[in-house]
Amino acid sequence: MFNCGFGKNIIGHKKFLLTILLVVGLPFLALVKPYFHLGVPYTHDGENHLARFANYKIALKEGQFPPRFAPNLNNHYGYPVFNYNYPLANILSLPFSLVGFSYEITFKLLMVFSLVSGVTGIFYWLGSLKIGSVQTRLLAGVSLLLAPFTINLIYVRGSVGEMMMLGIFPWLLWLVHEIREAVKAKRQLSWLVSTTILVAFLLAHNISVLFGGVIWFVYCLVIFGKDKRSWRLWLVRSLLAFGMTLWFWLPALAEKNEVILDQASLSSQYSNHFVRLMQLIVSPLQFGYSFAAPVDTMSLAVGLSGLLGLVIFVLLLIKNKQIKKDYPLSVGLVVIGLFLLFLQTEYSVFIWKVVPLVSFIQFPWRLSLFFVVLVLPLLAIVMDYSRFWKYVFILVLGVQFHSLLQLQPADYLHKEKVEYDLFSQSTSTANENLPKNFTYSNFADWSPAPVVLDGDASVLVSKWSGTEKKYSVVVNNKSLVVEPTMYFLGWQTEVNDKLVSYAQMKETQGRIGYWLEPGTYQVKTIFTQKTWARRVGNGLSIFSTMIASWYIVHELYQWRKRCAEAAL
Repeated sequence: MFNCGFGKNIIGHKKFLLTILLVVGLPFLALVKPYFHLGVPYTHDGENHLARFANYKIALKEGQFPPRFAPNLNNHYGYPVFNYNYPLANILSLPFSLVGFSYEITFKLLMVFSLVSGVTGIFYWLGSLKIGSVQTRLLAGVSLLLAPFTINLIYVRGSVGEMMMLGIFPWLLWLVHEIREAVKAKRQLSWLVSTTILVAFLLAHNISVLFGGVIWFVYCLVIFGKDKRSWRLWLVRSLLAFGMTLWFWLPALAEKNEVILDQASLSSQYSNHFVRLMQLIVSPLQFGYSFAAPVDTMSLAVGLSGLLGLVIFVLLLIKNKQIKKDYPLSVGLVVIGLFLLFLQTEYSVFIWKVVPLVSFIQFPWRLSLFFVVLVLPLLAIVMDYSRFWKYVFILVLGVQFHSLLQLQPADYLHKEKVEYDLFSQSTSTANENLPKNFTYSNFADWSPAPVVLDGDASVLVSKWSGTEKKYSVVVNNKSLVVEPTMYFLGWQTEVNDKLVSYAQMKETQGRIGYWLEPGTYQVKTIFTQKTWARRVGNGLSIFSTMIASWYIVHELYQWRKRCAEAAL
């Protein structure tokens, strides 16, 4: 639970703070130095996330709760990107948008906070494993900061979802030990802490949840073993957190067939992005891309410190059998680490072909996200094994630090808020969230009013937004009225207060459209949550959130009561 004096001893220790500033602070500042520049570094995905921040805010202001359809993307034709893509970063961006922060500053703050969270999580996770001294744990955090995967997120890729997962995953591992210790000590596991970690994990990054969830479950198997009480506590908290996120996950899975995701090129070409063995070991830091060819221009290395930590630990394990007894979890981490490396190479293609859903990883080298975290206990053990190895790794980290200092962003991107609000593209690499029936391509013709494709009618608009439209139509001859909006599940149109059936998608090329007989009509089109998956998902999430909120409020009340009693 909560401790009224939490962190008092650590924070008051001046030597500890100085160590943090020197050991972690300098690499951290070197990593985030592009964020002290106007704008954000030009990256693969950075601009897309900024546009999503903008559209998430706009969708919410227009009445979508939760947002699922980005109103202004595709030059105002809209795009259901929020129905399928990880919402955590968008949700966390909202408070900053409400107080007037630019999307670029918001992006920087979220990336920096995730880095701080990741390093702090590593420190506490290694503490729960009883591995390493304070300095060793800090050096392990530095290894995370200097891993090419982490550096690429700042300088090359700009994926805020993966950066958030990097900040959450160490805490997820720490939570496993908290569950076990709570059961052993017969104490309450914090509802606020456990729920926050689990919900954040489930909403941070779709692909990472799929693979990270499997890795986390295997880790739980190793730690819990046959301890039924730990499994029971784990199951209750996990199911409740999953229930709280069903508003996103149930529609994302149930409505996946409505879009071209399964046929998108990145989902089917994952085998073209396997990493060669030497790329895992040595790959210079630079801006570039992962190509469907043997030569890539971005670094796909897993990091010299982490890789050496794994190799040297295995050698020490062979030489000194006592290490296995002192650190029983270490062998499991070795197996998982080697397997994660293996899965990134073409030699593992037979596994990718038979395991369902794994092709959605798009790039197998994404598994480095988990490798660079899971290898850190091994690195800490090696550094504590002897001063020699600690100095060796300090030297290795120094080399990685020097390489980072030489790296510069390819360019910087800076736009005004309105330019992100009116972002005209889809924000998806391969437009994988495009509805299957949407074939219209002349986006440049958009205007805030319906058009009459066939027949004779006049239109007068009274309200127009990306989520709701109101207008009147006077029809002289039977007419096909088409709105400049992408059709997707949830759109409904009422004509004179009665729901109307939409025209064939071939007739409208996937836009909202309907036929009207001669007459005068009042029309209202609105995006709704009225699909079975959204209704069920929203309902279960509300129910789960009410349960969790009751426990959290009760927990906070008890904590405040104990603090008040301690102060007397």
